[in-house]
Amino acid sequence: MLLSVGELIDSTLFENAILKTGEQTLTDKPVEWISVMESPVENFVRENEFVLSTGIGCHENTEELLSFIKDVYDSGASALAIATGRYIFEIPEEVIQFAADRNFIIIELPWEIRFADIVHEVMTKLNELKQNETTRFKEMQQQLIQKVLEGKTLEHITHYIEQELSQSVLICNEKKEPIAGSANPNDVFALWDQMRTSINESHYPKHSEIQQLDSGSVQLIHLNIQSDVGHKGDFFILSDSDKRLNEHDLMIAEQAVVAAALWFSRNSAVIEAESRMQNEFLLGLAKGEMMSEEHVASHAEFFRYNLDLPYLCIIGFPENLNDSTGHESSLNESGRTRLDRMSIYIKEGLLYAGENVQRQVLFAHEHDKVIVFLEATNKITADAVNQFLDLVERRFTHLLPGVLFSWGIGMDRDGIRNFASCFQKAKAALEMGRSQRGIGKRTYFDETQINRLLLNLAGNEEVRDITISTLSPLVEYDEKREMDLIKTFVAYNNNNGNVSQTARELNLHRQSLLYRLRKIESLTNLSLVDPDDLFLLNFSIRVWSTGAIKKG
Repeated sequence: MLLSVGELIDSTLFENAILKTGEQTLTDKPVEWISVMESPVENFVRENEFVLSTGIGCHENTEELLSFIKDVYDSGASALAIATGRYIFEIPEEVIQFAADRNFIIIELPWEIRFADIVHEVMTKLNELKQNETTRFKEMQQQLIQKVLEGKTLEHITHYIEQELSQSVLICNEKKEPIAGSANPNDVFALWDQMRTSINESHYPKHSEIQQLDSGSVQLIHLNIQSDVGHKGDFFILSDSDKRLNEHDLMIAEQAVVAAALWFSRNSAVIEAESRMQNEFLLGLAKGEMMSEEHVASHAEFFRYNLDLPYLCIIGFPENLNDSTGHESSLNESGRTRLDRMSIYIKEGLLYAGENVQRQVLFAHEHDKVIVFLEATNKITADAVNQFLDLVERRFTHLLPGVLFSWGIGMDRDGIRNFASCFQKAKAALEMGRSQRGIGKRTYFDETQINRLLLNLAGNEEVRDITISTLSPLVEYDEKREMDLIKTFVAYNNNNGNVSQTARELNLHRQSLLYRLRKIESLTNLSLVDPDDLFLLNFSIRVWSTGAIKKG
């Protein structure tokens, strides 16, 4: 609520005052503060200020008085009350005519009325209104917070704000997408573009963070929606230019922005919790964890998973995540944290590809790996899988520029509910592909018989013991020195023992390569010129690369 000039002069203090001009605007002109002002005015009078004056300095000078009143009017004052009987005995007709032509309120005060009494009267009424307003805003703040905590939609909240403001509003998310409010997005964005390309100074001294743009018959008010983690979105008020927001409206707008920030934070927390549950559920299926039928059915229904379809598993590994996300972040974040941060883009790319090939896609991630279950109805072929991955990688070039993925693909011919079997095959295919063929490749578990043989052999206890005893010294050394002796041997063996060719492939000096090869022999007690020793070392690495055996 606001104090109007009409309410003010209705008090007993003004019963002997004479309203000279502006009767039509008495109820429309708000009073936000009061001051005593004499010439010159300069910039000492604020908008909506009730000005008291004795006219000193304008004694018997009509031109000086008219100039003074023009300055007060131009400042945006609500009204001017002139005390007559000492310096000005009668307000000149020229002054009356100037004010009447502009519906500017001029009040003639008897000299006997003390300005101190008027100031006290106005401040008392303003303080009462302020207290009532504070109570009202606390109630409104509580209502807005309650709506957020009750899980009301943002549309519900904007409807409440629009009723309070009697203006249309629009809320956009951090991607500049309209998500709530009745204001026309096209009109808002057109004005917003103008606002961002021009230098804007706030018209509201106490609300400098508010931006405003007047364009013809409409005006746009903009506030940032911020939370403790940064920019969350934008809040707009679209109104007619002649309906300038007052202090009351601005406080409502700021409360709305606080509520919107709280809603965004709560929504993010809900989505994050839901995503975490979804991820854990799918990982449980992939790892073959024991879950009751009721548990599986309820979660599948909640996440809208159709588990009665057959699926194949695809596991992706981002090879150069550190380089693509920046050196500084790679020093302070784990691979899991970076993948968590990127998961929204990965999910978007996978769902985009799934929609294009018209197959359901289930998505999860664990540590540094992306796990995908792709619907495998209608006897899906390798060409169909390649089409899907082509779409995924094409999308990733825009969402995750510079990130190179290696892929392992595992299929199961036994129908539905074989998530664990497909997962193990895809995992083995990924490990063997990266080890044997290099990074950035797609490896199908079923494309060679040797892969199935190696995976089966990895389950044999004696083979496991031989593999671990053979490779443990190399693995331990690589963990301490980061020399990657296993990768060195694979390259050497693939190049049929050609040292020069291997050095070029690994981008090593010849002497550095020879040092590594001697280190492999000393750690394993195997000779790289003995065919049996070469076979044992190569076989152990091939079994190890299935991922089915872990040291210790």
